[in-house]
Amino acid sequence: MLAKHSKNKLSALKLESLFKFSTATSNCSIIQCRDDPKNHIFQCLATNPHPEISGFAQKGFSLISKQIMGKAVHAMCIQSGAHLSVLYTNTLINMYSKSGNIKYARNVFDRMPQRNAASWNNMISGYVKTGFHGEAYKLFLEMWDRGFELNGYNIASLLTAFSRSRSMFLEGLQIHSLLIKNGLMNDVFVSTSLLHFYGSYGFTSDARMLFEEMPHKNVVSWTSLMVNYANGGLFDKVVSLYQRMRCEAASCNQNSFTTVISSCGALGDEFLINEVLTHVIKSGLITDISVSNSLISVFGGFGKLDISSYIFDNMDERDTISWNSILAAFSHNELSKESLRYFHLMRLNHREVDENTLSIILSACASVDNSKWGMGIHGLLSKMGFESDICLSNTLLSMYFETGRYKDAEKLFNCIPQKDMISWNTVMAGYVSGGKFMDALRVLRKLLSMGNIVNAANFVTFASALSACANAEFLSGGISVHALVVASGLHENMVVGNALVTMYGKCGMTKEANKVFNNMSEKELVTWNALIGGYAENLEIDEAIKTFKLMRKNDVPINYITLINVLGSCFDLKNYGTSLHACILVTGFGSDEYVQNSLISMYAKCGDLDSSNSIFSSLANRTSTTWSAMVAANAHNSQYEEALKLLVEMQRVEVEFDQFSLSAALSASSNLAILEDGQHLHGLTIKLGLNNYHFVESATMDMYGKCGELNDLLKLLPDPKTRSRLSWNILISAFARHGCFQKARETFHEMATCGMKPDHVTFVSLLSACSHGGFVDEGLRYFHSMTTEFNVPAAIEHCVCMVDLLGRSGRLSEAEAFIKEMPVPPNDFIWRTLLSACKIHGNLDLGKKTAQYLLEANPSDDSGYVLYSNVCATSGIWQDALGVRVKMEKENVKKKPAFSWLNVRNKISTFGAGDKSHVEMDRIYLKLMELKREIKEAGYVANTSYELHDTDEEQKEDSLWTHSERLALAYGLISTREGSTLRIFKNLRVCGDCHSVYKFVSSVVGREIVLRDPYRFHRFSGGKCSCNDYW
Repeated sequence: MLAKHSKNKLSALKLESLFKFSTATSNCSIIQCRDDPKNHIFQCLATNPHPEISGFAQKGFSLISKQIMGKAVHAMCIQSGAHLSVLYTNTLINMYSKSGNIKYARNVFDRMPQRNAASWNNMISGYVKTGFHGEAYKLFLEMWDRGFELNGYNIASLLTAFSRSRSMFLEGLQIHSLLIKNGLMNDVFVSTSLLHFYGSYGFTSDARMLFEEMPHKNVVSWTSLMVNYANGGLFDKVVSLYQRMRCEAASCNQNSFTTVISSCGALGDEFLINEVLTHVIKSGLITDISVSNSLISVFGGFGKLDISSYIFDNMDERDTISWNSILAAFSHNELSKESLRYFHLMRLNHREVDENTLSIILSACASVDNSKWGMGIHGLLSKMGFESDICLSNTLLSMYFETGRYKDAEKLFNCIPQKDMISWNTVMAGYVSGGKFMDALRVLRKLLSMGNIVNAANFVTFASALSACANAEFLSGGISVHALVVASGLHENMVVGNALVTMYGKCGMTKEANKVFNNMSEKELVTWNALIGGYAENLEIDEAIKTFKLMRKNDVPINYITLINVLGSCFDLKNYGTSLHACILVTGFGSDEYVQNSLISMYAKCGDLDSSNSIFSSLANRTSTTWSAMVAANAHNSQYEEALKLLVEMQRVEVEFDQFSLSAALSASSNLAILEDGQHLHGLTIKLGLNNYHFVESATMDMYGKCGELNDLLKLLPDPKTRSRLSWNILISAFARHGCFQKARETFHEMATCGMKPDHVTFVSLLSACSHGGFVDEGLRYFHSMTTEFNVPAAIEHCVCMVDLLGRSGRLSEAEAFIKEMPVPPNDFIWRTLLSACKIHGNLDLGKKTAQYLLEANPSDDSGYVLYSNVCATSGIWQDALGVRVKMEKENVKKKPAFSWLNVRNKISTFGAGDKSHVEMDRIYLKLMELKREIKEAGYVANTSYELHDTDEEQKEDSLWTHSERLALAYGLISTREGSTLRIFKNLRVCGDCHSVYKFVSSVVGREIVLRDPYRFHRFSGGKCSCNDYW
């Protein structure tokens, strides 16, 4: 009964109860078949319903795929006392090896009473497959010592294992020696493995020699040598070998094709890849997934997306690599929307997404338009459990930075548990590329605080840190990083050296940049470009040209960046500009897009806007950068309306705006002081996600400051702790321009308290504020502390402010003495400022002397003649005033015309003195007569000393009422809503009598009037001006 019951249990056995099966078969064996356990085991197993078990008698353990099942059968054999033959034991070794349980396999091997060659080969093969290459080699030698015949297959697998190990070259040489001694070199599989072994260790010439000596070659032999060449970067040899294969009619397999296809991509050989494609199609291997995947990738790299798409769309089967290849093809060609479309299809088709998929698609999301997609991919990444993948986290960081989502990037960075140096480098580089240098240095400080930075940091870390310091305000930080570079031993690294040259150049330390350059043992093109770029940055054109010539003399090849840098330094068309343009044409860079853009900028800087327009008009393909260059060119030459019209045209022809075009447009609108256009541009930067870019942010703040909207500027200000020097300077300048002189001074002291060192621009704004506010003593103290406390050398701009400070307050003799003792030679700006003060205070003698100096410094300057003529007229010396005007005509010097403008219903109306061209001119002059009558009744008396022609008083007064700012005022009053603020702008200093008229009119009409001239804002309200009549 018990035996019968055991048999029933055996027949009812299922895969899920393997351990129960072991017990059941053991009971059956013990009760019924003690005399012949082996035969009975076979009988019991043969009746089992599971096919892997029922075939045991014929195949042993070779059919059993699950280790738990094999262990159960093995246990049954042991418990039943059955002794397995060598054949069955060999299959058991194989079974344990395949499942990775190499210790069990070796235990079985060691307990074998007898072994044949297959036993040894199986054990060696098991060691190879599980990565125990040293153990495999020892067993191989033991097998050889015991006189067993060598097996070509095992020798080949052992050599392949040595190839992967990369640390068993000597062992491989010993096997090569044994092969020669035993005459096994004729075995094609062995010799192929041997040539692959040599190639994997970089001995491609030895591999090639073996290949040539092989009496028989198969496709694997050819492919192995091709792979060795490809791994060594010898792609031209891969192509040569492929062409030889074709000549010798050797067939290619999928590995041959994938290797040669990849090599064509690496060589950029578009002609050959088309030839290979034809060969692939003829061979029928176009249906092979790996071949198709390689073709998609390479054609995508060549920009042949139609071919990549066709191959992909016609594949019978696709794996994850196929989808990754097509995604990467579109992403590489910046067609991110197509890449995202294919990713959507991939998800709809339920294809497996891996780390490479996510990395590629995140790169495709690295644009503002696709930033929401990127956030969605981030969610998917978390859902799929890839959050801890540091490579994907770093790619996510890069995506957030490239889309300007700095807060999201910072949040992600803080959540990465185990940051590597790539994480730190990505964050630093992200902040640097966005112009957020303070944040980049904050990250560096955090890294420094962790200790061991010198050992942990790499050249990328220091290059990013130095890029963050590539601004005069961060020079001290740059010097500290330089010290860390030396301490880490990376000062010899070329990338770091280039970053040092760049940093010192951008900080104005061109001598230090040159010193680093000369100390570099090796230099590349980037090094030369960095030095020339530094000279260009500091307008040292002679040094830039000298370095460029030295570069040419030393036969260093130039590229478009070299020419861009040289052109960037050029502001002298006659001596350098035209010859540089000729050099560009001779060297074949005339058609380069970036060089063309730089030529547009160069001619604009030299004042030749016609040539800029000519180059721009001649270009068939205009990129966003080209349009940006032209917008900036017009803005640089005060053609602000044209700059804004170009932006409108960009929108019409659907050219994508970038941070450069928008910052140039914001600059144009700020100079035109058109608040409405500036607000529209600000909204556009937010919509496009460009508002966080450093240049755009600064240009927006500057626009609001120059358009009179100080409150809007203050809303945009970054936190004082992270505020850049440029932001501080814009704020101080805005306060000065709006007459908030005390706030300008307070901001300066807050800036110093926050640890931000002021630069020469800071002091220009601060001294200007003191000058226009009448803070003479304070201005003198600031000028002194500038050089003694803050180590900012006095430049001509500071000296102009000091002359204006003293001259405006009537201290003309002190101003004259200052000029004699100032640390830099006086130029036309200095004399013009002093002459203007002479005009205000009617000092004829000093004015005459100053005018002579001014005209000597700049004979073609109209302001020198005009100011001296005004000094004479103000003093009543009409004959001398007339003489100056006659001399102007004789010298063909034209007076710069005064004009005023305002924006009404999004249309700019401009008025010159005595202008009668406006369509509303009749109403304008009627309004002027009305205003004249009303303000006279309110107590206004004309100051005819501001009319500088020798006529009677009535004519002088009539002439005053035709000034451009009064025409603009009248038009504004008749064209805008009552009670609204009126904004008017003038290109020259406001006339003193017009200033009085504006005060009276603001009281009579009950409206606030804002008038901006080149120096400051005047806010008129209730009969008073914000300047308190001191300007």
